[in-house]
Amino acid sequence: MDFAVADQKSPSTAWSDLRSERKRKHRRGGDLRTKSLSKPSSSDFFGARILFELASKLFLAGVVIYLIYASYNFLISDSRFKITDVSFRGHHALVEKQLLDWLGPIHGENLFTYDLSKATERLAEHPWVLSASVQRNFPQEVQIELTERVPYARVKFEKIFLMDNFGMILSEEKPEHKHLPLIIQPAKGVKPENFSGDKVIQSLKTMHYFNKLSFFKNNPLDIAELKGDSRIIFFTRNRDLQIQMSMEALTEGFKKFMIVLDTLEDDNMKIQMIDLSFKDQVVVRDRLPTNSTSMKRQTN
Repeated sequence: MDFAVADQKSPSTAWSDLRSERKRKHRRGGDLRTKSLSKPSSSDFFGARILFELASKLFLAGVVIYLIYASYNFLISDSRFKITDVSFRGHHALVEKQLLDWLGPIHGENLFTYDLSKATERLAEHPWVLSASVQRNFPQEVQIELTERVPYARVKFEKIFLMDNFGMILSEEKPEHKHLPLIIQPAKGVKPENFSGDKVIQSLKTMHYFNKLSFFKNNPLDIAELKGDSRIIFFTRNRDLQIQMSMEALTEGFKKFMIVLDTLEDDNMKIQMIDLSFKDQVVVRDRLPTNSTSMKRQTN
């Protein structure tokens, strides 16, 4: 039997081949690692994109902030926005110079930085101002609208002052308001700044109701003198009639006067005083010396 015997390599040749094969495998592994390192991953690309978008937004925000700052600087520094005109509406007793002096400097102030709220509050502190509104009118004007208090009566302290229908002291008496009713204070020490007009307002309203009656048509009441805290005396224009009342019962006193009104008109009496301050009676006193006794009328 014949056997074919394969050629066998020598040990040195086999060892060389093995080393060559190992080198080739090592080179292929290195090439694969190099390729894997050189190829960017998707996560790296996504991170770079986020950084780019963030940088863009920061840049845009910086541009916007700069534009806002530059615009603000322009508005508050440019001479075209300096206040050159102040207009008033709704004022009658007050003149513009008084109001400007009360407010302080306005002309030359910047229209945008001028404090409208502070100006409104300052105007509202003026005794003659009931309400105020201050507005900007571009490019260089401030508009002020006022509602003034209306004088309702005069109040005599050491001097005579004007008062509105809320009991607010406005200013010293003016010639054009001489026709208003006069309230005479009982104590000389009372000052206008400490004055409380609550009771006085009620007294003036009572005076107004009296003057609506035909009895006072030609000779209305126009002075009220306070006697302490509890009594008040009204005087007619001709100073020939007095009406005394209790400050605590003005309404009741007026009702009692209405009860005896027909009798007073029918009697044709020259009356000096009518006292309505008693609880259950009205005292009428004739001013003629021969009839100086008091006449009491029951009003139960």
